[in-house]
Amino acid sequence: MISLNEGIAVDAAHSMKNRKTEFQGVDLKTGKTLFYTDLGNQTINIGEFLAIVEAVKYIIDHDFQPKVIFSDSTTAISWFKNKRTASGKRNAKLMKAEIYLRAMAYWVDEIEIVKWDNRQWGEIPADFDRK
Repeated sequence: MISLNEGIAVDAAHSMKNRKTEFQGVDLKTGKTLFYTDLGNQTINIGEFLAIVEAVKYIIDHDFQPKVIFSDSTTAISWFKNKRTASGKRNAKLMKAEIYLRAMAYWVDEIEIVKWDNRQWGEIPADFDRK
């Protein structure tokens, strides 16, 4: 049974005005921000995908329990499951993320990814709250 109070929630934000894409991950149990990255000018899907990959790295590096990541991005979840993006925008961070997911597949495949249901559960706790 999945608990909405444990795991890592991730989200990304993109500002057209500031030409800035950023993402973060939040520990659902403590509310603490575990990581934050400013990607510069990318797309929201790239930000969401890289947020998931960063959460995977965090779980593996810190033996974080439970091994559950929540994301509200269907596209990023799909890219994660395929261990490959469908982005036309190629860059080093995306390529490294794809390679990491494939190289670490034994550990990556132990991690559960859950689609956060904004309608039912409200805004994902990692949301940047800028709407």
